[in-house]
Amino acid sequence: MKIMSAVGLLGVLLFVLAFPIPFHAQAATTASLGVAYRGHVQDYGDLPTDNGVVGDGGLLGTTGEGKRIEGLTVELTGTATATENYSIHYNVHIKNEGWQAATDDLLNWKKDGDFAGSQGKSQRLEAIQLQLTDASGAPVTDYAVEYRVHIQDYGWSQGWKKDGAIAGTAGESKRLEAIQIRIVPKFTGSLDPAVFKTSSHRLGQTQFKPENVAVSDGQLAITIPAKTMASGEISTTALKSYGSYEISMKLPDAPSSITGFFLYAPPDYDQEIDIEIYNQPDGKIMFTSYANGAQTQSVTSDLSFDPTADFHHYRIDYQPDTIDFYVDDILLTHFSEGIPHNPMYLMVNAWFPNWLAKRPAPQTQQLLIDWIRY
Repeated sequence: MKIMSAVGLLGVLLFVLAFPIPFHAQAATTASLGVAYRGHVQDYGDLPTDNGVVGDGGLLGTTGEGKRIEGLTVELTGTATATENYSIHYNVHIKNEGWQAATDDLLNWKKDGDFAGSQGKSQRLEAIQLQLTDASGAPVTDYAVEYRVHIQDYGWSQGWKKDGAIAGTAGESKRLEAIQIRIVPKFTGSLDPAVFKTSSHRLGQTQFKPENVAVSDGQLAITIPAKTMASGEISTTALKSYGSYEISMKLPDAPSSITGFFLYAPPDYDQEIDIEIYNQPDGKIMFTSYANGAQTQSVTSDLSFDPTADFHHYRIDYQPDTIDFYVDDILLTHFSEGIPHNPMYLMVNAWFPNWLAKRPAPQTQQLLIDWIRY
C-alpha cells in the first residue's frame, strides 16, 4: 500500500532471539512477560530431553506419532513476573481421573511450575485450561495467555484458545499429543505515543483520521464510519529491522476496502512488505514486496475462511534473504528475491483504494486488533 506522508523517526528496534517480544499499547506497563514449559510424553519421557524448556509458542510433544502427553509444568518468564507478581494457573483433564480441579475454581488449579497430570500411570491428558492472574488472584488486564493443542484424530482443528477456555476434549477419550503456549499483550488504556502514532492524511479514496482509532475493551479498533470511506491508520514511531511481525485481527465487512498489515518507509515503492486482505467474507489476501523503487514480488491467494467473522493471525517473518508470510501459523508464501533491506515502520490500516469500486460502508464497521507482537 502506498503512503504519501512520512512518519516520525526515533530509532530501530531489532528482533531478539527466536520468538517475537510483545509490546504494549498502554504507557504505564513496560515490563515484558513470557512463558516456559516442559512435559512428560509417552515413550520419550521428560521433554525437552536436555532438562531445558520450550519457550513462547514452541511445540511440546509430537504430531503424527500417536504419543500422549501425560503431564506438564508451566512457568512465567520476563520482568513482569517479579515486578507485577503475575502467576500462571493451569488445569488439566486426565484419563480416568477427570479434571484435577473444578474448571471454574481458578485458585485451586496448579500454578507457576507445579506438575499437572499423572506420573507412572500411562494416562493421557485430554484437555487443558490456562489463565494469568495478578497478585490479588484476579485475571491480568495487560496480557493474555493463548494456547492450542494437537488432539488425537482432530489435529490442530480447535485453533488458539485463551484465558481459561478449554482446549482439547473431555469425555471423548482423545489424547493431547502436542501443545503450544504463548503470552500476548492486550491493548489497555490509550495508545502509547512512545510506541505508536495515528495518521492524518489521504490514501486512495480514504481520509485517515486520528479520531477513528481507539482502544476499547482490551482491543484496538479502527473505525470506518457509516456511509463514508474514512478510516484510521497507526504506525510505529520507530523504524524496524529484520524480525517477526504478527497481528491477531478481525476484519471489517466493507467491500471495496482492504486491511493492510505492513512494513513501509518512504518514498513510495522504495521499501515495503505488505499483507493486504479484502474486507469481505470471501476475501482474498495479497503478499507484496517493493525495493529500490519497484514492485519485486506479488502473490494473491484465496482465504479458506471468512476474515470478517472472527480473529485470525497474520505474520511476516522478515530476514535479509527471505520473507515468509503466515496465516494462522500456516506458511502461505515465500519470497527469496527482491528483498528490501532498509529499516521500515510497522503499520496497520483499513482503506479504500482507487482501483476498487467507490462503495462507502453502509453501516459503521471496525477493524478489531486483539494484539500485535514483534
